[in-house]
Amino acid sequence: MARKQKRKKGRKTKSAGRFGARYGRKIRKAVTAIEERTRATHTCPKCERPSVKRIGTGIWKCRKCGYTFTGGTYVPHTPLGITAQRTIKRIAERGAEIGLVSEKETEVEGAVGVGGE
Repeated sequence: MARKQKRKKGRKTKSAGRFGARYGRKIRKAVTAIEERTRATHTCPKCERPSVKRIGTGIWKCRKCGYTFTGGTYVPHTPLGITAQRTIKRIAERGAEIGLVSEKETEVEGAVGVGGE
């Protein structure tokens, strides 16, 4: 005779537990994943400290240096934004090598900054 193993009791719902049994497991799971990414520690592109907090939709602010910048809705640096930043930097470096762009124009500062020092 095979014995049934007892299943571990624990919360799977995490932050989506506030919804109770509503909306379905798939949606509650997606909400949990998004909220975990949003509330995780993010590094500041200027001072590089893990102190960035979300102010509003796509607006992020460093609590240490006060730098305010735009980013993704749920994370400050989206994969597409990182790719775009890398491409801009590469083009600027190539332009400086050829002599098309001056040294001052090649300095790319955060590419998606709003200011607010």
